[in-house]
Amino acid sequence: MKRFILAVIIITLAFSADCFALNLRPYMQTPPEVQVFAKRVIEDGGKVVDLEYCQKYTRLSKQLIVWSNGKFVGDANMGVKLNSGVSVQTLYDLSGNNNDATSGVTVNNQPVWTKNVQGGRAGMVFDGNDVLKKTLGAAIENPSTVIFIGKQTATNSAYKVGFDGITTNRRNLISYNTGVNGNLMLFAGASLISGFNVINVPLLLTAIFNGASSDFLKDGSSIVSGNCGAQGIDGISVGDDWDTAYPWIGSIDSIIVFNIALNSAQRQACENFVNAYYSIY
Repeated sequence: MKRFILAVIIITLAFSADCFALNLRPYMQTPPEVQVFAKRVIEDGGKVVDLEYCQKYTRLSKQLIVWSNGKFVGDANMGVKLNSGVSVQTLYDLSGNNNDATSGVTVNNQPVWTKNVQGGRAGMVFDGNDVLKKTLGAAIENPSTVIFIGKQTATNSAYKVGFDGITTNRRNLISYNTGVNGNLMLFAGASLISGFNVINVPLLLTAIFNGASSDFLKDGSSIVSGNCGAQGIDGISVGDDWDTAYPWIGSIDSIIVFNIALNSAQRQACENFVNAYYSIY
């Protein structure tokens, strides 16, 4: 039986009942706690098989472990082995915290698992009617960091939201405005906008939601900094905004969410790892 994985990961560094702690090394003063969201799809449409790919740890830096396994977002043969066209019903929470994000009950509301989306790797393709949502067991407050890997393919004049919260006043939005040179925007109570043409361009975006000290990076380099507000989120929306008004059209390869503002070393370690896997820049 084939096993496929796409990761949407929430990394939590503060202890809570909804998380589990990784025992890293004796010298680690505060071992990270992790909530892991991962899409697991098999040929019949998406039931969890086992946790084979989550048994080992990959060290990205001396102070931070992000993925449970180097193969967590796939393996070298995934783009060849994967059967395209399987609808994505669930983003499974592999931490055991019962935070599985789900889509609509019909295939029309589910993104499609597609091979060779970016760098020979598989990913989810959203057609404008798809969204996956989940209310989290523990809220993620400001400051936080979101790493988003995807590509927007729509050319109509509208916002296209790849990631958001689930309520109107609790948002961590990452959006493209395809009508204004593909502007990139963060929103957590205030708008932080960078003019950048990103239509049909694969991007690795890092959003540091940190009030007036927020930063938005493209492919490892800052494109705009300033105030995007200080809201946290109580849940996640992937492929649309909180009220499903501005759906994503294009691919989403991976999303990683931290409940801290990563420092430069941590951020670069994550970006380098993701870029090496997806060959984005």
